[in-house]
Formats: sequence, C-alpha cells, structure tokens
Amino acid sequence: MADQPIVQLTNANIYQGNSLILSDVNITINRGEFVYLIGKTGTGKSSLLKTLYGDLALREGMGQVVGFDLKKMDWKKVPYLRRNLGVVFRTSSC
Repeated sequence: MADQPIVQLTNANIYQGNSLILSDVNITINRGEFVYLIGKTGTGKSSLLKTLYGDLALREGMGQVVGFDLKKMDWKKVPYLRRNLGVVFRTSSC
C-alpha cells in the first residue's frame, strides 16, 4: 500500500438520495499529504466527505480509501475504514 494513494476517486458521482450532488469527481490524495476542503455552503463538501468515510454509498464511478473499495463497502466494514482515515472537522467561529 506504500505506493497507492490514500484516497482516490475516479469519475465518481456523489448522490444524496436520488439527487446528484457532485458529478465526475476525480481526486487523488497520497500518503503524507494534508488536504483542505473549502467552499461555500451547499457546494457538496459534506457529501464528498460522507462518501469518503462510508456514510453515503458510492453508486457511480470508482473509489478507494485506505485500501477499501467504496463500491463494495457494506455497513460492517465502515468502522474499519474510519479507523484508518483521519478527518478533522472545523466549524467557523464568529
């Protein structure tokens, strides 16, 4: 796994229910990289993150996160995925 990306999405479409939130997402994050995800409210940031940590199923496209195939994920594997993926959430302060 040393030369494999930690996160890789290829031609992924992100859905919440039947609504397409993000289309044709392509992203690669390698070991040791620190990534910020920023954007305005309603642009799909949370939906993308939920897909990466197994809260939303990846229905279209390909996705791998820390060695887990997001298309083949079931609820039993989600805790193992989350133990290997670090996500820090920050809320804005006024």
